[in-house]
Amino acid sequence: MPRPSVKEYLASNPEEVLVLDGGQGTELENRGIKVANPVWSTIPFISDSFWTANDSSSKDRQIVKEMYEDFLKAGARVLMTVTYQASFKSVSENTSITTLEEYDALLSRIVSFSRSCIGDDKWLVGCIGPWGAHNCSEFTGDYGSEPEKIDYLQYFKPQLDNFTVNDDLDLIGFETIPNIHELRAILSWDTTILPKPFYIGLSVHEHGVLRDGTTMHEVAELIKSLGDKINPNFVLLGINCVSYNHSPEILRSLHQEIPELPLIAYPNSGEVYDTVKKIWNPKGDHTLTWDQVVKSYIDSGARIIGGCCRTSPKDIAAINAAVNKYRPN
Repeated sequence: MPRPSVKEYLASNPEEVLVLDGGQGTELENRGIKVANPVWSTIPFISDSFWTANDSSSKDRQIVKEMYEDFLKAGARVLMTVTYQASFKSVSENTSITTLEEYDALLSRIVSFSRSCIGDDKWLVGCIGPWGAHNCSEFTGDYGSEPEKIDYLQYFKPQLDNFTVNDDLDLIGFETIPNIHELRAILSWDTTILPKPFYIGLSVHEHGVLRDGTTMHEVAELIKSLGDKINPNFVLLGINCVSYNHSPEILRSLHQEIPELPLIAYPNSGEVYDTVKKIWNPKGDHTLTWDQVVKSYIDSGARIIGGCCRTSPKDIAAINAAVNKYRPN
């Protein structure tokens, strides 16, 4: 049976909560793929051997396939393409793929392969990293002295040109958006630019403000100010790649500001990255359990819940168990 539109499904099942997959980049790294590259976890797809070999003869191909399989077994019903760092700017400046035609073909291949891995009954998200991903500013929100003058549409357009017409994708996810000017730009695009359901995940400091200092109240006021001019395909707002322990309160504050808007949440695992030693501290930020975190998310209006950096299929299984325990239906 073909999957329904994710937008229609969430609207017609107002108490349903869907489980998202987890930290794809770090999961691929844990399985042997070296992702320390300007295009991050997209790197295995750049190699011709990934596409010319079959599943049994390509180690990387098998690793990606098994990653998806393990997230599916854990209970994920919504899964992402491995394209966070795959903007045309990042790909064309750091790989042998330099033309729009080559780039479009790459995206189509990645999406098609991802769909083949998860089957036809699960929802697939076309993952898009923020403008700041190309220069590592998604965790500072520092977009220069005139962020309001950046042509965000020009930056995103090559990826959107593929994702918006690709029938294998159900949803477009703008992830880790750290700057209010970028958020304002995305929210200004109408159905001619974004004709497919999409969500926006915010990159939020542990103190509950966007990385550029914008408060959740100001984010809410921006959304409210758009009124009925807002794109009807904007289906979810939320937080991702944020502090595990602080994420419940951050999502709660967003829900209090815009209680009618469905939310999405997928935090980091609770490990904290040591920028000096360049390692993850496993004891950094994990005093809460997934059971507690998920319950809080659901109480705050979350409709899709998953994990970001360093979250594994084991974490997604814990999220799935908590979702089954706490969702109203």
